[in-house]
Amino acid sequence: MKTIRIAALDIANRHPLGLKCQTDSTYARFATELAELLAKQNIQGFEGRNVKELAIVLTMYYEDVLSDLGMWYSFTERMHQLYGRYLPFFDVDEKQYYRDEPNNVDIRFLIWLFISRTEPGYIVSPDTLAVEYASEVVGELMDRKFEEMPVNEELKEYFAHPAFENVFTMQRDAQKWFFFTNYLTCNEHAIDITMQQGMRFSRNMNCPPQLALRVSECVAVYENKLQPLALRPNEWLGMLLDYNGAKEEAARVKEQEYLPFDFYKIVEAEHGKGFTLETLEGKKFHVTDEDMGMPSDDCYSSKTVLSFFVKYGDRYYLGTESSWAPDTKAFDEERKSREAQRNQSKDERENLIADNGGSPLFYFANADKMKSFLKDTVKMPAQRVETLQLPKEQNITFTLFVRERDLNICFYPEVAKFIKDDKNPYYDAEFAKTNTFAQLFGMDGDMVRYLVGNDMLPEATINCEGGEEAGKKIVHDNFDFLSRMMQGNLY
Repeated sequence: MKTIRIAALDIANRHPLGLKCQTDSTYARFATELAELLAKQNIQGFEGRNVKELAIVLTMYYEDVLSDLGMWYSFTERMHQLYGRYLPFFDVDEKQYYRDEPNNVDIRFLIWLFISRTEPGYIVSPDTLAVEYASEVVGELMDRKFEEMPVNEELKEYFAHPAFENVFTMQRDAQKWFFFTNYLTCNEHAIDITMQQGMRFSRNMNCPPQLALRVSECVAVYENKLQPLALRPNEWLGMLLDYNGAKEEAARVKEQEYLPFDFYKIVEAEHGKGFTLETLEGKKFHVTDEDMGMPSDDCYSSKTVLSFFVKYGDRYYLGTESSWAPDTKAFDEERKSREAQRNQSKDERENLIADNGGSPLFYFANADKMKSFLKDTVKMPAQRVETLQLPKEQNITFTLFVRERDLNICFYPEVAKFIKDDKNPYYDAEFAKTNTFAQLFGMDGDMVRYLVGNDMLPEATINCEGGEEAGKKIVHDNFDFLSRMMQGNLY
């Protein structure tokens, strides 16, 4: 068996901004021992897993709990607020559940979460015996080492007295931790997401790839909801600061307002007075020279800026590097396009649900029939309909959903087969038994909640040790949590 070695730097890299601490070497030795222990178990169902990565994740949980950092506490506290229980799936005796100590049930959940993240399209049942056995092995080692492991006082101080208080860019960068490396909330596709988006920004902003990647990283902080509760990085950071007593900074972080990466018209600009900007929706706000990053002289004669802004406290800040234009052409074209879309939605779609007997769901035998509906009934421009990338096979059904809150239309192939609805002639109970759970969470969150609220997914289940009915119960009892976990930004 190949020897697994975990270095102190591997531990430091999992801290906010890669903060190096005196305890890193001790936790690295523990993580190495844990990785070797896990590898020796040869537990069925864990073949090919990244044992080193799992050992680091569990070690960071261990450091969190032993050092009273509050990450795990914040998660279980929000779980309790949402669902009246500290963890999904597992029955926890709250009188015997000590939140300041490692618990086997916590470890069991983290192993389940790790597998769910690292296996694309695959969700293991939380009652899998291999997961339960692995949690017992890990828990025994944590109990044995409990008294000799140090408290990370440096990291505790980092959250109790944040150096980024009142400094927008420092707290923005602190939020990256949750997206990239936090053991509980990181997005396993974070690097791919930012690289792909960075390439688009490089083209759109005509800037070097490295600069565009930095822009992408900053945008990602504000535009992504993170597992396992579909909360944004500022919400996670706010909870953590709150737990550590930094109440004022926690409130400021939680309440910040994000104005998305977009075109902004420069209404007025003057050295010493800053910039008055206007959003595509017509909202005006002011940014000082300092909070705009002390831009160069030619920016004051520009008419449009492409970037994002954040209201942090009582001031607006430029979110990241930006692209400036000498005219408002791009801004005006984008505004006109969006207004046309809004008007079309209001004028042509507001009666769709009423005309369909109050249901926002429509079913079609194939792509051609749905395209005809989009052109003839929804009044979507024919040219736009024809550019839709749809499967051409005649036997593929389509389901269309009209979202009431904004009248946007969503449509999906083959999901009609697992939706039990009197209006749906394509429901297939046998197909639904094996496909509902796998396909369900790729849909719009409002659609999923509508289907669940109207009991249209009777066969939603997960393969588990207890059989089909037990699988249905796991899904039913934890449906909102699973939606948050699986859907992320779609939730």
